[in-house]
Amino acid sequence: QPERTLAPGDAGALSDAFRRYGRRHDLINFGKVILIACQLVFLVAQLRHRPLALFGACIADCGAVLFVISDWRTQRAIARLNFAAPSMDFLRSAIARLEAQRNPFRSREFYLAVGGVWIGSNVMVASDWPHLALSGALTSLALTTAAPFAAYALGRWVRGKRFAKECRPLIDRLESLLQTMEEDPA
Repeated sequence: QPERTLAPGDAGALSDAFRRYGRRHDLINFGKVILIACQLVFLVAQLRHRPLALFGACIADCGAVLFVISDWRTQRAIARLNFAAPSMDFLRSAIARLEAQRNPFRSREFYLAVGGVWIGSNVMVASDWPHLALSGALTSLALTTAAPFAAYALGRWVRGKRFAKECRPLIDRLESLLQTMEEDPA
C-alpha cells in the first residue's frame, strides 16, 4: 500500500509553524550566547590579575557555551524539517524529536557543560582559599558545589514551561495529522 502524505496546505502550515519555532529559538539562543560573552568580558576585566580565577571563569563559560550551542543545533534541526512530502514515519520522528526537547539534560554535552561549570566555579573559589578562613572556604565550596544543581532544577522548570508553550502545540498538531492519516485508508 502506498505511503500516505500530507495535503500541500497542511504541509505549508506546518512548515510555517516550525519556521516560527526556529526563529524564536534562534533569538533566545543568540541572546544566551551574547549574555555569556558579556559575562566573559566582564570576568576577564575583573579577574585579569588573578589568573587562576580567570582560568576557572573561562572553563565555566566554555561549558555553558558548549551546552547552548549543542541545544541550539538540535533546535535548528527540528525547525528545518522538510514537510514537502511527510509520511507517517516522518511525523512520528518529528514528534519524537520535539518530545526530546522536554528534557535535553540527558546528553553528553549537558554533562560536560555541568562538569565545566562545576570545575570552573570551584577553581575560582580555590583561587581565594589562601585569603579565606577555614569556615569561609568551606562555605564557599559548599555554595559553589550546590549552585550547578540549583541551576539544573531551575533549568528543568523553565524548560518545562517553555515546552508547554512552544512544543506542545506543535506536537498536538502533528499527532492530530498522524491520527487523521492513520484513520484514512486512502
